[in-house]
Amino acid sequence: MKKTLSYVAISLLLTGCAASGYDSLRSTYYSLAYTKGDALLAANGQAIKVNVVSKDGKEALEKNVSTGLNKYGPKWLDAKYAPASTIQNKSPYQMKWAFNVPESGNAISICGEDYDSNPENFAIKNTSVVLAAFCVDNRTLTSLRARVYSAPDTEEFSKTIGLIGRKLLTTTNPERFDDCTNFDDCT
Repeated sequence: MKKTLSYVAISLLLTGCAASGYDSLRSTYYSLAYTKGDALLAANGQAIKVNVVSKDGKEALEKNVSTGLNKYGPKWLDAKYAPASTIQNKSPYQMKWAFNVPESGNAISICGEDYDSNPENFAIKNTSVVLAAFCVDNRTLTSLRARVYSAPDTEEFSKTIGLIGRKLLTTTNPERFDDCTNFDDCT
């Protein structure tokens, strides 16, 4: 009986913390095609584009996300990040972010070229659900789903964005074995 009460107390505590608005990462996807070479190519002497999909405040969000990534994000080859609306980067690589999406939002589809124009990809009410992806052209290499309650102009927001960036641009792909001798052993 005492053990059961302990489990109930812990469950209530965790539920209370989750409901009170702490930023959290929920799921990560890695394409088998993703290698550390992609991150190295993206950061090769140029800023990585930060493209935000949002109904409102796109430019401000791009700036805040870029700031968070530059402060706390991955530093491949001294990588820098810049809002897509301010750079003329011809690189096919970009980090794409969607804020306030529906609970059913699909993080893997965010890199698709028609994602921005589909009204079903935007929530009517504030969901705090964020989708983020590292893309090459219109293909998703890595993606992540998170819940971000922090205001975009806060240090907590920057730290959460940096953590998401580090999850997206990892040094290894956990879905692959890169020291293989033939292709079938790599998956």
